[in-house]
Amino acid sequence: MPQDYEFEVMITAVVRVCAENESLAREVVASSALAAPSADEIRLANQADFIAGKVATVLSVDFSLEEDSIKLIGIDRPQ
Repeated sequence: MPQDYEFEVMITAVVRVCAENESLAREVVASSALAAPSADEIRLANQADFIAGKVATVLSVDFSLEEDSIKLIGIDRPQ
């Protein structure tokens, strides 16, 4: 009988944002750019895995983000 398993995974993401200033860019990253996938996105991923012969179903994905973990790594200014 299948069982539910829960994993914690550390993820590093590089998110490029176009904004008026760094503060607004950080706000967007923290509030929406790293949001959990929707139920439809999870359903599509499960369908793709089923077609590939994988017999496991993703039930949900939740992300948490520490504000202090957002690190500016570059600025690309328009010319």
